[in-house]
Amino acid sequence: MSLPLVILLMAILAIAVTAGFARVSEERRIVGDQQAQVDAFAVAQSGLERYVALVDSTPGAFDSVAIPIGPDDTAFVALFQIRAPVGATPGMYVLRSRGVSHGGRFSFNTPAAQRTVAQYATWQDASMDVDAAWTSIGGLSKNGDTGTISGNDACGVPSSPVAGVMVPAHFNTYDGYRQAPPPGIPIVPQGSPQINMTALDSASTAAVVSIDCNGIVNGGALSPDYALTSTSGWPVSFVDWPVVIVDNPGAPVTLDATQTGQGVLIITGDATLDLNFTWAGVVLIGGYAMVRGNASVQGALVTGLNLKLGDDIGSADAGTQLQVQYHSCNLAAALARFAHLQLVANAWTDSWPEN
Repeated sequence: MSLPLVILLMAILAIAVTAGFARVSEERRIVGDQQAQVDAFAVAQSGLERYVALVDSTPGAFDSVAIPIGPDDTAFVALFQIRAPVGATPGMYVLRSRGVSHGGRFSFNTPAAQRTVAQYATWQDASMDVDAAWTSIGGLSKNGDTGTISGNDACGVPSSPVAGVMVPAHFNTYDGYRQAPPPGIPIVPQGSPQINMTALDSASTAAVVSIDCNGIVNGGALSPDYALTSTSGWPVSFVDWPVVIVDNPGAPVTLDATQTGQGVLIITGDATLDLNFTWAGVVLIGGYAMVRGNASVQGALVTGLNLKLGDDIGSADAGTQLQVQYHSCNLAAALARFAHLQLVANAWTDSWPEN
């Protein structure tokens, strides 16, 4: 009788062991599939975010791209326009990203894991709050009644003019705008109005100017194409309307015809725009500014920005034959690189249908 019992016991143990291995194998399969789903979700979300970062021009009605994520995984991202832009109303889009992950599976016979996420977005054109052709936070002293400072748009398409000059009503004990010799007639600045002096002092003017000077100087708010400390290393090509930052605290810089260009020019310290210098786009000067000779800015000029940081900056000086002209087309070209897809808040889902 003992032998049959032993055989029966061994059979029961074999069945138990087999069941245990089967259960472990099944749990491994479940855990592996769950991990693959998590990986696919991460791939889908990563693909969506990368696509948003890659789009650098106004999207069309439809776009589709496969974005590799790691060595084996891929995000298939599609963009659909659901509302065309109309006037100031931006276009609305839905982004759908299908992540396909080949890792984490129990066996290679298991199909690749897939997850889909979607997000609404709008296209935001880059813009600059232009208060005047020349905004001088610390005031402006103009030599003579010649030259051009105009807030009338030179772009050639219908648009609203801006002020010729925006300055504080008073700077220290002086008027915010001074034109010599007296009586300073005719007034050189043109625009609507010719001179904006609604802010009483430089602190009030600094508060009105919506440029993040601290972020630019200390926070890396902009990633320049050229980061300089002087005119050494100046760009030789401006086809792409680059961002040029000259970080020159305590070392005034002078720009002449050899530095002529276009794009976004930021000078953190003092600067002189000298004879035959021409710039199309945006010029931001942190410290004291002198614009003399026939130097020309075709776009918008802002000076004395370091007053927003609490620095002591003297009023800017303008020569006799300068040209500071508001030009919205040049501003649009210089700022185009900052246009982007703006994700709509609370408009994300991970249950978007595939079709």
